[in-house]
Amino acid sequence: MTNNGNKKAGNMIWKFLFWPSVWTITFLPGWIWPLYLDGVIRLAAFFLGLILFFYMILLTAVAGRTLRYFAHQENRKTFWPDKFTAIGIYGCMRHPMHLGLALLPVAIALMWGSIPVILTAGWSVAATFWFVLTIEEKETLQYFDNEYSSYMQHTPAFTLSPKCLIKGYLLLRHYK
Repeated sequence: MTNNGNKKAGNMIWKFLFWPSVWTITFLPGWIWPLYLDGVIRLAAFFLGLILFFYMILLTAVAGRTLRYFAHQENRKTFWPDKFTAIGIYGCMRHPMHLGLALLPVAIALMWGSIPVILTAGWSVAATFWFVLTIEEKETLQYFDNEYSSYMQHTPAFTLSPKCLIKGYLLLRHYK
């Protein structure tokens, strides 16, 4: 295995361990310290979490379908994108699927109403952003080189704008 192959294997281990670690660190305090929001605040947090959860589902679904239809070479069925795409939802944000994964613990924490989990959910968002911007972006930049470098100059990594989601949906509405 080459040095580059060793580096890719090391990154895959990081990726494999990252999500379970972040989610364990986020949710474990909720089982250790059963401290919950109360009354109207808990109800408001639940509905805010529910809205965030549905937004996250839509975000990851639109991002995944966009990659499915536009990020693979013809006649190649690979899991990882092998063709650069900057259309639809990717035209206004570089990492919509990762943003959805970052929002998941926040949505669950708000719906659960656990104060310790709500407090740690913010750290999971920060950890996700760190992971994406230091590991995922580096790999993507190596793979797509100048094309991705140019894309980075004018497209933010993350945005919560509903316009982005709508743009992605409008591109996909004719695909099944």
